[in-house]
Amino acid sequence: MKKITVLAVLLMGVALMTGCTLSKDFVVTLEKEYTVNYNSTSYSKTEIVDATSFSDDLDKFEDDLKSVNVTKITYTVTYFNGPATQQITSAVLSVAPAEGGSFTTLTTLANVNLMSVAAKEQEVEIDEAGEEVVEDELLGDDHKLQWKFSGTANQAPVNFKIKFKVTCKVKYEKKLI
Repeated sequence: MKKITVLAVLLMGVALMTGCTLSKDFVVTLEKEYTVNYNSTSYSKTEIVDATSFSDDLDKFEDDLKSVNVTKITYTVTYFNGPATQQITSAVLSVAPAEGGSFTTLTTLANVNLMSVAAKEQEVEIDEAGEEVVEDELLGDDHKLQWKFSGTANQAPVNFKIKFKVTCKVKYEKKLI
């Protein structure tokens, strides 16, 4: 009995010294729809995205946020009014801190026929440098960042709406002891 008591005391001591940590993951999907309506073939739009409007957990667990990983980026052309041959020749979705700074590429589009992808969600590749900006800003105090969508089309005028979704896995850890 004495050995069991000593063992129990030792185990409790080890638990207290190493501490106990609660870890949980949650998903935040950021969304922004751009209305592109220009008489030329070039376009550019910049918007502020407030991640807390997509998840209360960012504020709730703010002091214990550990990491953010961008897991998926998609776009959907939600409206299109143009010729069947109109394309996004090249376009960039880039990100920057909300308070200003240089924009960093998050993803790119090239040779996208607008009519053929209308109303069909399309997954795109994630640029690592842009992913780091998203991670840093979501872990920051205000959880806001700038998104800029800019590009060119093969014909003018351009008149479409495009919605981007950036899905992030967020991890928080809370030290209990």
